[in-house]
Amino acid sequence: MNQVNLIGRVVRDPKLHQTGKGKPFMFLTLAVDGYYDRKKKEMTSDFISIKLWANQAERCSHLVKGSLISVTGRVSVSKYPDKATGEIKYNTDIVADGVQFLSKPRSSMASTQAVAR
Repeated sequence: MNQVNLIGRVVRDPKLHQTGKGKPFMFLTLAVDGYYDRKKKEMTSDFISIKLWANQAERCSHLVKGSLISVTGRVSVSKYPDKATGEIKYNTDIVADGVQFLSKPRSSMASTQAVAR
């Protein structure tokens, strides 16, 4: 079974794009807590590439850096030749099937809380 569930924060503001045939798509990077590094005495983070297509991409067009989301999807591995060397390169992404919006970015929440007081 090829299924992935991730919760993390969007690393940078994503942009909505379209293929040559007009199909919407988006790439985003998700920062996900990794493991506790005992030597460094801190949590590590993994930065995972997410692909969104069609309706999922359009739904996520309002996301900004720091948004906390949950992504359900599958692992996709693609290969391509390096133009300079001709060597085969591999790229691993998560293709999202579903996205849930869990919270606003931390900076937005802080300014919203300040206004509400």
